[in-house]
Amino acid sequence: MSFGSPYLTLPDFTYHRASTVEEVIALLKEHGDEAKVMAGGVGLIAFMKERLMSPAHIIDVKGVEELRQLRYAPGKGLSVGASVTYEELASSEVLKEKYTVLHEAVSRTGDPMIRARATLVGNVCEAIPWIDSAPALISLDASVEIAGARGKRTVPVAGFIRGPVDIDLESDEFVTGIQIPDAVRGTRGAFEKFTGGSEFAVASVAVTLASENKRRRARVVFGSVNSTPVRCTEAEKALEEGEFTQATIRRAAKVAAESVECVSDVLASSEYRKHLVEVVTLQALWRLLQN
Repeated sequence: MSFGSPYLTLPDFTYHRASTVEEVIALLKEHGDEAKVMAGGVGLIAFMKERLMSPAHIIDVKGVEELRQLRYAPGKGLSVGASVTYEELASSEVLKEKYTVLHEAVSRTGDPMIRARATLVGNVCEAIPWIDSAPALISLDASVEIAGARGKRTVPVAGFIRGPVDIDLESDEFVTGIQIPDAVRGTRGAFEKFTGGSEFAVASVAVTLASENKRRRARVVFGSVNSTPVRCTEAEKALEEGEFTQATIRRAAKVAAESVECVSDVLASSEYRKHLVEVVTLQALWRLLQN
């Protein structure tokens, strides 16, 4: 990952390897704004090399056993610890079977070397607009679990990401994991993205469809088209009405392109992104219609 800076070395810092959650909290309380928590380190190291961040203290949480756990409990859902890597998630049969949209997102992120180190929690905490995991997590109504000296709290992923590299986290807190509710039986999901050869997605979409009390419930969330993930309730309403047919998915994709606010940047214009919104939505919904 590069934002254009030529730096190849890291700034000076003091390394701490924690072994318990309590130890992490104590180190954060002691060092506050001068400290950053690291699990995989993929995003943090890149930011430090670019001199976008220069923390004086790095707290490595890879040695905290409870943060390495990936657990599914029927009725409760899936708990993803802060140190669980993309590779572990991509290899999870539970994720593949019950949380297809997230499985597809993590399986298509980066390359095998990146997925072997990067963590889901770290990716969400980066909060950069083109991350693949956030739209999928929001479509699954996932929440971030936070611990600090003042106790624990839970925040929906949709509210946790406030803007580019801006998250709902105090300097004496850290994210211990992500909780995803148990999926309704028969829930289907799909993730699509367009990169155009870039390292980053230019537009992406996560779609989940579930049937509750004989009603279809849809979640449609776009990534990489604005500064934060964008949920499109207009497209969701189009998918929840009538039969799920080719006409329905064409209407929903068109509604999404008309409704979603897109930005222009060095990768694409807002007009092109609106076109891509329609394209990736059709691709995701077409796969769901065929399955």
